[in-house]
Amino acid sequence: MRSSRLFRRIAAGLCAAAMLCGGMAAAAAAPALPAAPAAAETTNASPSDAELKAALSKFTVTYDEETGGWDLSSPQEQASMAKKSCGLYPYMFVQDDGIAFNMILTYAGSKKLDIKTVNVTADNNMYTFTCDEEYGGGYDQDLGCWFDLELFQLSDDEISWLSEWLNAKSVTAVFVGRNGTTQSYALTKENRTAIQEMVTAYNLMLSSTVEQCDSILTSLAK
Repeated sequence: MRSSRLFRRIAAGLCAAAMLCGGMAAAAAAPALPAAPAAAETTNASPSDAELKAALSKFTVTYDEETGGWDLSSPQEQASMAKKSCGLYPYMFVQDDGIAFNMILTYAGSKKLDIKTVNVTADNNMYTFTCDEEYGGGYDQDLGCWFDLELFQLSDDEISWLSEWLNAKSVTAVFVGRNGTTQSYALTKENRTAIQEMVTAYNLMLSSTVEQCDSILTSLAK
């Protein structure tokens, strides 16, 4: 799995955080899941420019000069941090050689919490994200809260888990700190929407050409 160091600004006034892309460190304690999200069960026909642009315009698109790739993030993530809320938000990094579909697990709260694991329960299924030992958080003076975040690059099988989250009646994440501190977070409607929009865009991009994606991303870049 390709790794790269990404630098992203989480919210206005929040310092840039360095994050390493990684894989899922632990398998889900759950029954076998569908091979792919429902949205992926389509033909291989390329989407129209209008269809692809409509899907990608839902995100904040920026071009990374250093890596020569595109960052696609959900504005819902920024809004979540502004509200001092935890969140599980998708994020894509696009280059000519492929698409990295990532999930950002963000803790925000009144107590310092160095994330050790994040246990996500979707109805009766549980998925465990095991984090590395590097602390990527701190205290934000403007927001007045502690934060920490981890970024995981998902495989195709792991992306398929998201369909379970979207179809579940209830999805709850428990952030577990290395000192035993815990924080529960129930996925909001906005968080679910951000996941659905990113999965839909990802599937459309897989059926499109590099030239088509580059042209549309260029027109949307901030």
